[in-house]
Amino acid sequence: MSRAYRISIKESLSRHVQVDDGVCSQLELLPILPKERMRELLGAELTEKGFVREGDTASRKEGDGITTEVDLNTGEVNVTVEGHTDVNLTTERTAVVDNTLMGEREKNLRDAAKQSLEREAKAEEEALRKKITEKLEDKLRGLKDELDSVVNRVTGTALKQRAAELGQVEEVHEEPNGSMTIKVRV
Repeated sequence: MSRAYRISIKESLSRHVQVDDGVCSQLELLPILPKERMRELLGAELTEKGFVREGDTASRKEGDGITTEVDLNTGEVNVTVEGHTDVNLTTERTAVVDNTLMGEREKNLRDAAKQSLEREAKAEEEALRKKITEKLEDKLRGLKDELDSVVNRVTGTALKQRAAELGQVEEVHEEPNGSMTIKVRV
């Protein structure tokens, strides 16, 4: 005669989850002046926007885990965001079995609990990934406008310098929409 036993197991899972996301783009700078001078103008404009210049790279780290990095030689822009969280999950399972199947049933119960915890951990990691991606998308909206204005100012400054090299600048007229007219006496 076999007896029924109640088996209770408790499993837990703890891990640190880190998620990174990023995007790469290119600034479209016209080659109005020699490359070295264009690089210096771009570096100066980015420094005014809070970027820190280290060699041929200008970068800005923000408190929310977002880093923007601009290669001054190529105009390549890398925006990365990172997020992390600690996942601590616990589950408890109970089953009633007879004594002949107790060892096998306990193993199956533990395996099912571990698989459930893994699914929950993956779900939390995916939720963090979505949150990080949304944060990146929000940042890109404002950053595009900011970098476009930097490129426009660099282009305007380069055009003024190039005009001065060609002759005497008599008049510079800048429109609010960004267009510019430069009158040069050659």
